[in-house]
Amino acid sequence: MGWRAWVGPAARSICGLLALLCLSACERPAPPLLGTPAGPYRLTLTLSPAAPLPKAATTLSFALSHGTPPAPVSDLQVMHERRIHTFIVARDFTSFAHIHHEDFAPLTAADLAAGRFHFVYRFPTRGAYRVQSEFTHRERSWQKRFEVVVGSPLPPPSIPVDLARQQTVGDFQAQFAVSPELPLAGHEVELVITLSRLGLPVTDLQLLLGAEVHAAIWRLDGEDFSHAHSFTPQMAALMTRPHGAMPMAGHSAAMMLQMMSLPAQLVYPGPAVPLRHTFPSAGTYVIFLQLAPAGRPTVFRFMLNVQPDPGGPVPLLHSIVPST
Repeated sequence: MGWRAWVGPAARSICGLLALLCLSACERPAPPLLGTPAGPYRLTLTLSPAAPLPKAATTLSFALSHGTPPAPVSDLQVMHERRIHTFIVARDFTSFAHIHHEDFAPLTAADLAAGRFHFVYRFPTRGAYRVQSEFTHRERSWQKRFEVVVGSPLPPPSIPVDLARQQTVGDFQAQFAVSPELPLAGHEVELVITLSRLGLPVTDLQLLLGAEVHAAIWRLDGEDFSHAHSFTPQMAALMTRPHGAMPMAGHSAAMMLQMMSLPAQLVYPGPAVPLRHTFPSAGTYVIFLQLAPAGRPTVFRFMLNVQPDPGGPVPLLHSIVPST
C-alpha cells in the first residue's frame, strides 16, 4: 500500500502547509551583512542576488545608521566628490574596483534621507572578495568592511610577492619610487608614481574624483586598509605650523578633511605624482594606484615591503619628486 493510501486528508493538508511554509522560507531574502569593525555607526550590505555569481549583475545596497536606537545618517560629508567610497578587491588581489552610487545615478532625496546607497557590480571571478567602504561624518572618517564569497568557495589564495618597480598597462608605463628606500612601520614615506605613454612623459593627467591619484592600500593579509591621495604643497603647508611645529593629530586630521572637501585643483599634470603615507605595521603591502592620463582612468598595482621599526635613528624622508 502506498503512503497516500494511509495518510488521511487532514495529515495531507498539514504536509502541504508545511511544504508551503518551507518554500516561503527558502524564498525569503538573506539578512544583510553587517560591516566591521563595530562602532557608533552601523553600515549594512544587502546583495541581490544573495549568492552572487561571477560576471553576473549583482546589486550592492548599503544602509548607514547611527546611535541608539539607530537612525539613518542623512548628512554625510562629500569627500572627493562622493559621499561613500567603496573599494572591492579579490582576496588574491587580482581584481580591484573603486566604485560609488553616484557613478551610475544621482542620489535622490529619499536615498539621502534614508542613508541608502546602491549600485550594480559584476564580480569578475569566483572566490572571496573584500568590500571596504569609507565615509566621513562630523569631521571624522570611518571605514567598514564586508566579506563576500562569489560562486563556490576556493581554498585560501597563495599570493606571489612581486616587488618590481615598473609596470605596463596598455600604452602606459609606470615607475614606482619610495623614500626612504626601506620604509619603516609607523614613519611617513613618500611614494612617487611617474607615467610615460609609449616612451614619452605623460603631461596630460586629469583629476579623478578630485585628485591626481587615488591609492588603495592593503597589507597582504587583507588588513590595514588605507585610502590616500596626491600630496600637494597645500597639504604640506597644513601639516606644518609657521615655526615648524606639527599640529595636534586630531586638529591636523580635521584640517586635511576640510581641504579634501574644497573644490579640486590640478597640481600635478604629470609625469610624476607624489603621495605621503604612514604604514601602520610591518609586512608586505599591495598598492593600487588610480590615475587618469588624458582623462582615461587607469589602475596600476605595486607591492612594497615595510620593515618593523628597530628603534634608534630613523631614515630621513627626502622628497624624490622630479623637478619640472
